[in-house]
Amino acid sequence: MKKFVFLFCFLLALGITAHIYRDELVGFMESKSEASAVAAEQAKPDVPTEAPAPEPAPAAEPAAEPQPVVVSDAVKELQTAADAGDAVAQCNLGYCLETGEGTPADAARAAELYRLAAGQGNAAACFNLARCYVNGSGVEPDVEQFHVWCRKAAELGDADAMYTLGMCYRQGLGVNISSQEAASWLRKAAELKHEQAAAALQTMK
Repeated sequence: MKKFVFLFCFLLALGITAHIYRDELVGFMESKSEASAVAAEQAKPDVPTEAPAPEPAPAAEPAAEPQPVVVSDAVKELQTAADAGDAVAQCNLGYCLETGEGTPADAARAAELYRLAAGQGNAAACFNLARCYVNGSGVEPDVEQFHVWCRKAAELGDADAMYTLGMCYRQGLGVNISSQEAASWLRKAAELKHEQAAAALQTMK
């Protein structure tokens, strides 16, 4: 258990968070929000102006009713695209389910969507799945699986994954310490303009 806790804390210290296709997702969410607001405004009936009615006597508050599950239109469309096999949609929908953005949170479903997208070679999804195996989000914590998917993400060109893998080799987290492997992955991340990797590489010289 200690190695999981240490690795989880290490990733937090690195500032590594879930990967999404942010511009696409934010734009998608905003467009749906604006469309809903316009539709709601157009649907308002014209109400004639009248003198205010006297306030009724306060009544006993009714028992609270269960709130319906709310899923945003954007998430519904992401779901449609994800069901059709779109890897980017699967990754972004996984993020929404992991964080509860636009839909109730469901860590297990998020991890499964990351796995589906990762199986199609989506680097961001590979790294998100690796994170799930560290923090036990939707899956059982598993250091070996973390390294499998982190390496896959790094091989697919994810700079954060390269940096993380390099630091794991540097610190011996789940792998044997290897200055050569550490420098190799940090150098690759630095070549992709990863500032933390470049700074870490400088300290190894």
